[in-house]
Amino acid sequence: MSWRFLAFLLAASSLFGAAKKTVSEARGENLDLALTVTLYIDPAGVKDLLGADLDHFIVAAVKVEPKSGKEVLIDRDDFQLRTDSDGEKSKPLAPGQIAGRGALIVTRAQANTRLSGGSADGGYTGAVKATVGDAARDKENPLEQALKTRELPQVKTGQPASGLLYFAMEKQKMKDLELVYGGRENRIALRFK
Repeated sequence: MSWRFLAFLLAASSLFGAAKKTVSEARGENLDLALTVTLYIDPAGVKDLLGADLDHFIVAAVKVEPKSGKEVLIDRDDFQLRTDSDGEKSKPLAPGQIAGRGALIVTRAQANTRLSGGSADGGYTGAVKATVGDAARDKENPLEQALKTRELPQVKTGQPASGLLYFAMEKQKMKDLELVYGGRENRIALRFK
């Protein structure tokens, strides 16, 4: 009986060990500040973090700590997420660009086999449909408000600040991702495991 239990434990541990990592933390610093970033790459992890679905996005929980009482300017445009796997790069998007009025809405389109030569069953063939929301007709989106309240503040401060950044990127492996902060001087590059 005990050998079966041992075999079950070995099989279970190999399955859990093979699971891909979907949350990782990295820390770096330069002369002006220390940066701690927790990256969420799995849609389920993003949903747990935000309480809402945000498909096709990677979310970074960022903590910025200025050094020696220096004031630093925190700006989302100073961040960039990139991947080694295919060279894709993404700057963080503002909540209004994701869920606001007039936001770009991207959906997968079903193929019409007669017109597009898609698959025989009329299924997804890689086509996407992009539309722009109508600001006059769209109501205030509760998701936009939720994203705004959790976003990394864009301020000049000498105090620690934290919040979320939203990158339009999906289906990446954690080991391939690098978050870059800053320009040529005082740059911080964080790798995730």
